[in-house]
Amino acid sequence: MRLKPRQVEAFRAVMMAGGITTAAEAMNVTQPAVSRLIRDLEEVVQMTLFERVGAKLVPTAEAKQFYREVERLYLGLDQIAQAADDIRLHKNTVLRIGSVTSLVRPYLHKAIIDVIGNRPDIPLVIDVENSRYIWDMVDQNRYDIGLVFSSPRMADKNAVLLHSSNAVVAMTSDHRLASSPVVTPADLLGERVLFPGRNSPLRLALDRAFSIEDRQPISTMETSMLNCCYFAASGMGVGIVDQISLRAADAHVVAIPFEPRIEVSYYAIRPVGGQKIAVLDELIARMQAMMSMIANE
Repeated sequence: MRLKPRQVEAFRAVMMAGGITTAAEAMNVTQPAVSRLIRDLEEVVQMTLFERVGAKLVPTAEAKQFYREVERLYLGLDQIAQAADDIRLHKNTVLRIGSVTSLVRPYLHKAIIDVIGNRPDIPLVIDVENSRYIWDMVDQNRYDIGLVFSSPRMADKNAVLLHSSNAVVAMTSDHRLASSPVVTPADLLGERVLFPGRNSPLRLALDRAFSIEDRQPISTMETSMLNCCYFAASGMGVGIVDQISLRAADAHVVAIPFEPRIEVSYYAIRPVGGQKIAVLDELIARMQAMMSMIANE
């Protein structure tokens, strides 16, 4: 498979513009030229990227997923251009941070304001991604720091523990289990259970915990940890999450300890052998301090 930059550019232009005409104007070419580039791209990738509905082009599910990867490419190019400008203008190196959603608010948000808010000389790039992607980016030295869930890959990494707690079951205050001292998988068989996504280390442990039951919950929903909190607060079901996610969601729920106990830990990871950056050490320390307050509440 050999993509041509012009084909990818045409695809991106159509996705951003929502149609061939506007994309052609943006690229300063004719509409047939854009259409031909899209057809050539579809032949190369062996996927249908657009379907015609009336007079409109509608991107397929594959096109939307492909566009996400294309945007990462263009983001990388933009970051390279920004780095070149910084070097030319003798600015400090851009600091690149990747974080899972649960740690963005309020922890990373507040830590950056406290530590870097008065430092306009420090350019920042902050991406919100899943742990697996962040691990890969740190491995490739494309993030200076990653904020992730714990993982088996932790053993050989430059990792600092930010916070660790046990999983809890989130529910409304009037739920039948709201006064229980603990909640087990057997207690949840008659409930809609809100599970974190399959890439979450917590989900892997939950799958093992529920596998010992003869029956499974009558209904499940798989979504992000934050969405588990939001939907639990609305009464749609009970979410199995952690205290950090509950705080980030600011959801009005009752949190009951889940048994068997499942530890949920967050770490800051850095590239092995990477340069020591003092401001990142300050950032990590600030997040540790804020997150430790949860254990003392």
